[in-house]
Amino acid sequence: MSLLRCRDVFACEVLKCALLVAMGAVSVPGWAQAAGVSGAGAEASVEAGKPAEKRTFEAVSVRPGSRNFINRMDFLDPVNKATPPKGGLYSWNVPAAYLIYFAYDIRSPQLRRAVWEQLQKSSLDQSYAVEARAEGDPSRDDVRAMVRSLLEERFKLAAHSGIRYGQVNALTVVKPGVGLKPHAAGAPCELTLPKTDWAYPPYKDFPVRCGIFDRELSKYKRRIEFVDVTMQQVADTLSQHSQLAVVDATALTGHYDGFLDYGPEMLPPDADPSVDAGPPVSVGLEKQLGMKLVKRNANVDYFVIDHIEKPSEN
Repeated sequence: MSLLRCRDVFACEVLKCALLVAMGAVSVPGWAQAAGVSGAGAEASVEAGKPAEKRTFEAVSVRPGSRNFINRMDFLDPVNKATPPKGGLYSWNVPAAYLIYFAYDIRSPQLRRAVWEQLQKSSLDQSYAVEARAEGDPSRDDVRAMVRSLLEERFKLAAHSGIRYGQVNALTVVKPGVGLKPHAAGAPCELTLPKTDWAYPPYKDFPVRCGIFDRELSKYKRRIEFVDVTMQQVADTLSQHSQLAVVDATALTGHYDGFLDYGPEMLPPDADPSVDAGPPVSVGLEKQLGMKLVKRNANVDYFVIDHIEKPSEN
C-alpha cells in the first residue's frame, strides 16, 4: 500500500475498485443481501435466499467530532484486514464518509469521491465521534454489519447501488520496453531512480521496497515507485489520479518494476516558477512507463445515497 503524507482527508483515499453490486450479471455481496440494497441484482438475490440477521451494537454514542483529530480511520479502511479489538469496544472520530466506505465495502476512488460529493450536498461531510460496544467477540464482517445498522438507524441512511454502462480509462501500452522492467521471481526489491535533492519519506529511513510506494519530491512533485507489482496494481493506483476508473488493458502478465514522477495538471497562479513540479500524470505515464490511458465504454459501478440525515441525539 502506498504511503502518503495527506494534507486533506479525501486525499488519503486508496486503492482498488471492489464494490461489485449486480444488475443481474454479478453476485451481490453479503452487505447488499443483509441491508436489502435496491437494484435488479440485489432484489433477485434477496428474494432467492433469506437475508442475514441484522446485527447491531449493544450501545452506541454518536456526536459531532473534530476534523483536526482522526481516530482509528485505519480500521475502517475496507482494504484493512485488522481484526476487531477484544472486548467489543470501538472509538472512532472520522468523517461520515469513512463509516459508509467501511459499511458498504467501498474501495474504488471514484465511488468514494461520489459518496463524498453527495455528503457535501447534504452538509454531512463533517467528522463524527462514535463510541460503541458490541457483545461477544464479533468478526470484522459482524462489525461491518453493525456499522450499517448504525448508519440506517442514527443517520437514516438509505442507498442503492449497481452497475451501469459508462466510461473508464483503459491502461494500454504504447511504447513497449520504456520504463517498465520485468521483475524476476525471488529477485531483490531494487529500483534505479533519478537522484533527488529531497524526498519525503526520506530514502535513508524508507528505502525502496516491494509493492507501491509514494514519495513527495517537492511542493508539487511526487513519485510513485512500483516494485514487483502486477499491471492490475498499477491500474488500481492510477485510479486515484483519474476522474474515471482505470482498468488494465495492457495484456501484460507477470510482475514489473518502474516509477512515475508527476505533478498537478495545473499549478496555482501563485506557484513559485523555480519549484520543479513534474509533468502531469498522463504525460509522465507515457514518457516514463510507455503507457497511456484511453477512454473506453465499459460497465462501471455506482453508489447513490437516496436519503441521509444528521444523526439523532444520543
